[in-house]
Amino acid sequence: MLWLTLEFPALGRDAVSADAQTAVIASHGSHRWLITAVLGGAGQLLAAGTSLADARARLPDLLTLPRKPEAEHEALQALAHLLYRFGSPVVAETIGPVEPYAVPRWCVSVEIGASISLFGGIEPLREQLLRTLLDQDSIARHGVAPSRSAAGLFAFAGDTTPCLASSDLRQRLSELPLSTLPLPAKLLQALQAIGLQQLGALFALPRSTLVQRFGRPLSDELDRLLAQRAEPFTAIEPPPVFASRYELHGEIENVETLLFPLKRMTQRFAAYLAARAVTCAQCLLELRHDEGAATRIPLQLLSPSRDAVRWFEVLRERLYRKPPDRPVRELYLRADDFLPLTGSQAALFETHRLSRERQAMLEKLIARYGVGGLWQPTIAADHRPEQAWRAGPLATENSPSKPSTTALPANRARRPLWLLPQPKPIARPTPDDLPERIETGWWDEAPARRDYHRVRLGSRSAWVYRDLDSDRWHLHGLWE
Repeated sequence: MLWLTLEFPALGRDAVSADAQTAVIASHGSHRWLITAVLGGAGQLLAAGTSLADARARLPDLLTLPRKPEAEHEALQALAHLLYRFGSPVVAETIGPVEPYAVPRWCVSVEIGASISLFGGIEPLREQLLRTLLDQDSIARHGVAPSRSAAGLFAFAGDTTPCLASSDLRQRLSELPLSTLPLPAKLLQALQAIGLQQLGALFALPRSTLVQRFGRPLSDELDRLLAQRAEPFTAIEPPPVFASRYELHGEIENVETLLFPLKRMTQRFAAYLAARAVTCAQCLLELRHDEGAATRIPLQLLSPSRDAVRWFEVLRERLYRKPPDRPVRELYLRADDFLPLTGSQAALFETHRLSRERQAMLEKLIARYGVGGLWQPTIAADHRPEQAWRAGPLATENSPSKPSTTALPANRARRPLWLLPQPKPIARPTPDDLPERIETGWWDEAPARRDYHRVRLGSRSAWVYRDLDSDRWHLHGLWE
């Protein structure tokens, strides 16, 4: 096996805040400490693991938020879904002992041994993977090794050179400091107390002596590092229903503040759809409040999509059109009706791309103005050009019923789409073709007796008619 492990050092903060200068703190008993590094306003760097008291002493105005393991788990799951297309299985885990001043490591590992050839080698695979993370605004360190734990150590140490063979693991790992091992602080201190500073020195110890002094778990961990013992794991499997929640820090009244968590949620939704190789046309957004029932915003696209930008823009326009009437405390996005991916949705051809762009624009207009605020022209059974169409309701793929239209005969005369609001009197032109005669409307108050011709007026091709009652000529439409 060959594992690529990504470590996300800022995930603890990204899961709860968009502000890079906000510190996320963990607690254990009376201890409080930072779990992510923070760059203060004065340019001071507070490393992860710094006690809250020391951080406050250096930056009195430091903003802090409590750690939220549930939000971290959901963010890690979304990143795991994002990596499904690069290999399988995918493992998401939070590594680190629960003790004072311990800094967790948020890791996602994907087995890439079977998919390297599909991407044309390990370098193209890594390039596409890192570009995908960049599009998600995610910061990660990565490592590649035959064992998952070794790949995690390389990622933590910032060693991006792939280790492709198990026989090279001992030499490559020997150069790493002992502190890269995710061991309890007391055990690390005990190992360092006997003069061990690098993993190579730890590997050199007789294994029986190591087991006698520090127990079997440490020996087993070293075997797993060297790919000499199986590494148990639980692979990520996307659930049958997508559900994502984002708890806000306080009551939010304006739409602009809701856009950041909404963007994160739509990115997670798109990653989920990609992981399951499905698409979706409808979802439900709930704006939850401290008091009263949640504001429910059902959303239906004109066609299924798994594009995060498309979902986000439609939801944003919907919120701007009808902002929440009460402060929002939590966002909740859910979807449970999925469709298999079709050929047209996955196509790269220009016609399909333009079709998707038109649908995305129409969806934004519907979200901004509502379905009732849009209309489309429909054909009417009338020979008079100005009466041959009506303003009908917008018809979509998901409409319960489309407006009825009148079928056009195959041998119908050609007519321009551009008609003047009112026919304009003109001098007698020289017709280019035989007339199309219209004699109709005798049953209502707008009778028409006309001979229509296509003529050239300067550089334009025009549609004109002669009124048979007055023998006057009028310009009625333009072809170009």
